[in-house]
Amino acid sequence: MDIISVPIVVNKEWIDSRFRMVVLATERAKQIMSGAKPVIPTKYIKAATIALHEISECRVDYVIGKEARKAMQAAAAAKLLQAAGGAGEGTEEDETKKEIEKDLGIYIHEPEENIPGSGSREE
Repeated sequence: MDIISVPIVVNKEWIDSRFRMVVLATERAKQIMSGAKPVIPTKYIKAATIALHEISECRVDYVIGKEARKAMQAAAAAKLLQAAGGAGEGTEEDETKKEIEKDLGIYIHEPEENIPGSGSREE
């Protein structure tokens, strides 16, 4: 297997350090692996390579300092609201889980004496 290196040329005014670039690439790759669409057309298929390509093209926005703290607080508040509002959805999941357990119950709760090779041998 050949290793392909992507030439990374980043605007020094936009990204001030290699560490920030690595952290941005890591977070963006996680987003892409979770289902986010790439913001630029690319020939690459790996999430990390796509993330680095997007960063080198200055297509990924990021915030630092107080703006980042405010964004994290807003995201946490939105998550709490979503969890509080989604209480009714849990019942559907519970019903589905119970239905699956009912269907598979004959396999899960089968007594050991009915399983071939699990009982004592008769002499």
